[in-house]
Amino acid sequence: MDYVYKDRQASYNSFGQVGLIQTPSAESKSEGSVYLSLNKNDIWKIGTLTVSPFNWLEASYFYYRPSDLTWTGTGKKGDYLDKGFNVKFSHSFKKSYLPSIALGLDDFAGTGYFSREYLVSTYNFKHFKFTSGIGWGKYTGESSFSNPLSFLGDNFKQRPRSSSNYKKGGTPTYDKWFRGDAAYFGGFEWFIPKARGLKFKLEYDPFNYLDFSGSNRTDAQENLRVKDSKVNYGFSIPLNGFGNLDISYIKGNTINIGFSFGATFNKNLVKSSKIEPTIKKNRKSGTRLSFYEDLLINMNSNSFFLQTASLDNKTLEVAMAVPQHRNHIRSGSYAGYIAKEVATNHDVELSKIKITHLNAGIELNSISLRTKHLNANNDHQIELIKHYSKLDSGNGDNYLKNEFKPELILPAVFSSTRPTIINHIGAPEQFYFGGIVLQNATEILFKRNLILTSEINITLADNFRETISGSNSLLPHVRTDILAYLIQGDRAIGRMQLDYIWSPKKNIYAKLSGGLFEKMYGGIGGEILYKPFKHNIYVGFDAFFVKKREFNQRLKFLDYSTVTSHLSLNYLFPKSGIDAKISFGRYLAKDLGYTLDLSRTTQDGFKAGIYFTRTNISAEQFGEGSFDKGFYFQIPFDLFSKKHSGKFTNFKLSPLTRDGGQKLTYSKDLIGLINNSTYYELNNNWNGFFN
Repeated sequence: MDYVYKDRQASYNSFGQVGLIQTPSAESKSEGSVYLSLNKNDIWKIGTLTVSPFNWLEASYFYYRPSDLTWTGTGKKGDYLDKGFNVKFSHSFKKSYLPSIALGLDDFAGTGYFSREYLVSTYNFKHFKFTSGIGWGKYTGESSFSNPLSFLGDNFKQRPRSSSNYKKGGTPTYDKWFRGDAAYFGGFEWFIPKARGLKFKLEYDPFNYLDFSGSNRTDAQENLRVKDSKVNYGFSIPLNGFGNLDISYIKGNTINIGFSFGATFNKNLVKSSKIEPTIKKNRKSGTRLSFYEDLLINMNSNSFFLQTASLDNKTLEVAMAVPQHRNHIRSGSYAGYIAKEVATNHDVELSKIKITHLNAGIELNSISLRTKHLNANNDHQIELIKHYSKLDSGNGDNYLKNEFKPELILPAVFSSTRPTIINHIGAPEQFYFGGIVLQNATEILFKRNLILTSEINITLADNFRETISGSNSLLPHVRTDILAYLIQGDRAIGRMQLDYIWSPKKNIYAKLSGGLFEKMYGGIGGEILYKPFKHNIYVGFDAFFVKKREFNQRLKFLDYSTVTSHLSLNYLFPKSGIDAKISFGRYLAKDLGYTLDLSRTTQDGFKAGIYFTRTNISAEQFGEGSFDKGFYFQIPFDLFSKKHSGKFTNFKLSPLTRDGGQKLTYSKDLIGLINNSTYYELNNNWNGFFN
């Protein structure tokens, strides 16, 4: 039988873009994809982190290390590093006979050594994908032609040798985009039958590889960069669905080896187990107390931690904490099922069960369900269940009025010790510096809403060096001393923060905090947040007085202190799922300005976003980068596990560590407190009802 591999997923080119070998295609990985690509040939090494927050957007951050160029820091060949951002906007038509199209901007800010723009289309036909495109900037080589966009104006006929923003790293070089001569590129991919996903790639390559040596560089070795052929070809080998190995022959004389690995985090990578609550039929005495006690035992044994309960007129109200569940519809349905089974065992007639979710002793939301819908093998239509269910906001500590209140032994201590990774990304000398630390995380509940959180770190191994470039910032060194903290903090108190959290009024949340907030700052402060349950907007305000900590991260402080505060406005666009946040205020370096943050979270909890900050300091004061910006993503732990978890791993990347536009970081922020608990989020999570 002729076996054809069904997975025809796109793969990455040498620059970490979905494409052929050196050139891009019009495709992108699925929403929620995160991949790291590493490529090496005789000319250079390129490392790229690529994120697809949406099906139509691909964003990548690359590091480029040529073998023949020198860096002024050492004067040695092969030590030069350049970095930059690429973006690609793509669109796929619903009609299968139409090609995908895309517009891309490569290295679109800063030095622009790789500055180039393109329009490209890709057409799928049986076992083939055909790609053709037109490019500007570094895409032009020996076979360029006059710009077809010159009819838009004379300024499109010539491409400036350098942008007006040259050497203002991080500032868009928009005055060069789509300017000057253009060139064609293209090729095809062939999915080889009977080869389990093996692809053959061939492309027409217009690049002049000497152009990639950067502006005004004379030390590029022509014997390495000479081009004997405009045709590149090679093979792409899938690696068990988590990446590709690419071997290709480029420019007629060079072998290129590429390796990409990652995943798409819009679904579980491990098939999760269906929750099957274990119901213990304990001895019944016919009293309300025995029913409550049995309910407590059964819910707690299934990790639905009962806080209070009340039974009145065939309605049971249950308040619980479920830190391991992100989807409150899911946790509510199973908690309701447990309560129904216990009630049946005790001959208690119920028609409705109201489940209230708590965090830090504060009501987040309530979900009212009909008991007839709470069957383990539920065959009711989800739309019918939604119709007869009710979603509502929490109401402070109203749950404490319930009849049954299990004794809570305080203080309660929760502690765990595990290895974790620390890192510093973006140093001039090397893409990545990191280490492994043994971290003890402890949480002490003095009251339900009075919590002490601490992190103690012991470094086991790292590659941090004193020789890493220091800061020449003209601003107070509020972040550029980070390496001193990483190097000297081998026995450190990473955090020791005391929080008092309460809800003074429905839909209003407040917090007072004090202690060591992060490795660099400690102090006192607080937050207040207004979040209407049924509206996609919130308003928040925070203010903190902080002092800079000593580098060894013990209990002493340095002389620098400041007050930082921000007013935040947030709106969630329901159709696109884009969460837009803008904040105004005073930053750690005492500069004033605003931060714009755009993000999107999938139903399975993967979150990706971009941000930038502008303040009242000049580009010259800020230094290379001109202003702060970057991207981040958040991956839920339970995508890798058969069990449910409320924990995440976070990754944030800013091209450069600078002092301007820097915010304080702290744990237990109020937005995190009410995460996944608003009407919009609950209503979008009905897919979790009994899994």
